[in-house]
Amino acid sequence: MEKLKARTYLKAPSKRFDPFALLISSAGLGFVFYVANRVGVAAQVLDVRSAIIVVGGTFFVLLFQFDFTSAFVSLKIILKSLLGTPDRPVLRMLRQLDTAIINDHSLDKLRRGDKLTGELLNDIVYMYHKGLLYEEIDTFVTTRISDEYLHRELAVSLLNKAATIAPALGLFGTVLGLVGVLRSLNTPEGIGASMSLALLTTVYGTGLGSLVFTPLSGRIEHHNIIYLEVHRQLLNKIALLLKRSERRMSRARLKEVNAYEIE
Repeated sequence: MEKLKARTYLKAPSKRFDPFALLISSAGLGFVFYVANRVGVAAQVLDVRSAIIVVGGTFFVLLFQFDFTSAFVSLKIILKSLLGTPDRPVLRMLRQLDTAIINDHSLDKLRRGDKLTGELLNDIVYMYHKGLLYEEIDTFVTTRISDEYLHRELAVSLLNKAATIAPALGLFGTVLGLVGVLRSLNTPEGIGASMSLALLTTVYGTGLGSLVFTPLSGRIEHHNIIYLEVHRQLLNKIALLLKRSERRMSRARLKEVNAYEIE
């Protein structure tokens, strides 16, 4: 077992959340908006009508495709993605599993497992105490991970849809504005408001699609890859401990049978 301590594949993955990347990107965007405000652009692009058409329209079109529950779950995943990568809750469990593997401990040494709490490793120990076999526990864990991954994929789908809808609504607002311009040719004072609507809806639509929805979608897709990888490691290590425990139980039963036959 001492040789196993030098095996790098038993080590939990390092912390992947880089707070500096989030800080730098946020500061960079803040600087861009600061410069825009200094040159007077920010004040000029604030338009309630354009915001209602693009932002409100995007929300209601998404709601037509996704129900409230799906949208709420997706929003939670999006907000969590800004705070760190999804491997953070799993890293501690991986380290505990590594220690159990190296020191030849059984699975029930890791948690009490007296009841179901929702924490994955605790629930696995609980099922182990209840006498479930490896195949049954593996099915349970895989199903739970698949359910969570489905929610994460739904969040990506929602953001991708939003990245398509927002520019389309911006184009819709542009057409409305141009129609207003044509109708205001005889009254020049109305041309400015219509032209403003035509241009700003395009700005809002392309801005939301390119600077908000598409980057968030890419971030969560990247996090989904990490999510699958760390949980694959988790399943492999749990499988190792469960199969080791089953072998011990089989050997113990075989000894009991042999002792009974000798008697």
